[in-house]
Amino acid sequence: MQDDAMTAVLGCDSSRSRFTARLAASAATLALLTLAVLHFLRPELAPASHMISEYAVGPHGWLMGLCFGAFATSSAALFVAARSQLRTRFACVALGFLLLAALGLSMGAVFPADPASTPHEAMSPSGRMHGVSFMIGVPSELLTVLLLTLALRKDARWKSLPLLTLAAVVWLSLVVMVVALVSAAPQPGAPAHGFFGIPNRTFMIAYGAWLAVAAWPLARAHELRSARRR
Repeated sequence: MQDDAMTAVLGCDSSRSRFTARLAASAATLALLTLAVLHFLRPELAPASHMISEYAVGPHGWLMGLCFGAFATSSAALFVAARSQLRTRFACVALGFLLLAALGLSMGAVFPADPASTPHEAMSPSGRMHGVSFMIGVPSELLTVLLLTLALRKDARWKSLPLLTLAAVVWLSLVVMVVALVSAAPQPGAPAHGFFGIPNRTFMIAYGAWLAVAAWPLARAHELRSARRR
């Protein structure tokens, strides 16, 4: 009886992990597709000199909210999927940052940014909260891709996947973006010039790809077990 109960619990955990992993991969794909569509719908926002948050201002702004929401959903779903698979303290710390990333991205979806030309003292409550979401989400995304990649790298299910490469792209993108922003140094109310928008986009693209790749082995777990039985 106890063995049957334990088997049922493990089966339930496996099914939940598989479902949430597939949700994580699907939501990450939706986020990236939505971001791509916005580039066609808002051609007046040159990718080189505009952050993706600016898509939330003006026409089709709801799509940027959907994009951030999909990134948040993917992060939260991967947290649920991986939590039962990773037991070490190091992995738990990494998953904690993943949950914080989901929180920051959720806030980014709920609180649209102000126009880029808005002076700091004139920012709306929504714009200020979007700034808070950035401060929570971006550092958490950075630490998530680094720490969780290190936690997964010795597991055979993830060993051959390009998680480390994608994590490196995330980190490099942020470094380049910071340098570009400092170089641009726009004055409040003045148009921004530079290429900071490109690394801003590669940061989010690499993060979305990392989420989908990290979720993939858990999403296929049942199929792999079935194949071994045959």
